Amino acid sequence: MAKPKIICVTGGKGGTGKTLCAVNLAVMFKKKGYNVLLIDGDSENPNTYLLLGGKLENKKEVLFFTPKIIEEKCSKCGLCAENCVPHALLHIKDSIPILMNVLCSGCKLCYKICPTKAIEPDYKVLGWTYSTMVKGLSLIVGELKPGEARSASIVETMIELLDTIIEMEPDKHDIIILDTAPGAHCDVEALIKRADYVIPVTEPTPFGKTDLIRIIELIDLLGKEYRVIVNRSSLLGFKDKFLSDLRENNIPILGDIPLDDEIVESYCQGIPLMDNSNHWQGAGYRAFQTIYKNLIEWIRN
Repeated sequence: MAKPKIICVTGGKGGTGKTLCAVNLAVMFKKKGYNVLLIDGDSENPNTYLLLGGKLENKKEVLFFTPKIIEEKCSKCGLCAENCVPHALLHIKDSIPILMNVLCSGCKLCYKICPTKAIEPDYKVLGWTYSTMVKGLSLIVGELKPGEARSASIVETMIELLDTIIEMEPDKHDIIILDTAPGAHCDVEALIKRADYVIPVTEPTPFGKTDLIRIIELIDLLGKEYRVIVNRSSLLGFKDKFLSDLRENNIPILGDIPLDDEIVESYCQGIPLMDNSNHWQGAGYRAFQTIYKNLIEWIRN
C-alpha cells in the first residue's frame, strides 16, 4: 500500500502565481495517469475551480463553537473567565460573564468546566467546504464566510477531510497537491506540515525575494524539503540576476516560468495551460514541462 505523495504549493505573498502552478501541476500529473487530489487551502480567495473551469459543488457548512450562557443557571463564580486563555469572557464580581465573541477561540473549555452547566454549545457558520470532480481531478475547496476572520478553522476542516480520505481510501490518490493562502501564517503552516515536498512560488522583484525568504524560514523551521518556482521570470529582464542570487544563497530552483500570452489566454478561458485543449506550445507550456520533469526526478529520489 503506497502512501500518496503530498506536494504543497505556497508563496510568501499574493499574486505570485501559486494557484497557476498548483492547478497546472495537478493537470500534468493527471494526464500522466496519476490519480490526483487538489486541495484549495486559500479560503479567503479560492480560485482553483475557476482556473479549472469547474463549479463549486457538494457544499457543507463549517461550524464554529461559541458559548451560550444560560443566565438562570449561572452562579456568577467567574471560573469560566478565569480559565479563558484568549480572555473572551469578561467577569465582574457578582455578575454574569460577558462574552466577547470576536476573541473566542472555540476551545470549549468554559463549556466543559462550568460547575452549574450554565454554558451550552452554540454554533455559527464560519464558512463552507466543497468537493467535486473537475477534468478528472478530485477537488476540495474551502471558503471563509465574508466578515469572518478564522480562516484557520476552514483549513483545519480540510485537513481533517484529507486525513479521513487517506485513512479510509489510502489507495485512491497517488498525488495530493495542497494550494495554500499567501503568507507565512497558521493556515499556511498547517498545510506545509502535511506535505512531503514544498514548492514556494515567487517572482523576480524585491518584494518577491523578501517574501520568499520569509516563507523559506517557515519551511526550514518545519523541517521540509523545498524547491522554488520563479514565475514571470522574464519580467523586465531581471531573470538571470534573480536566479543567480537564489543560487548564491543556496536556494534550490525547480524551474522558472516566463511571461507568456498563452498563460493569460488560459486564464481568460478557464482552461489550464497544460490541459492543452487549445494546443498551446509556447514558452510557458515548455517551462511547465521542464518543471514537471524536475519535480518527478525530485520526488523519485
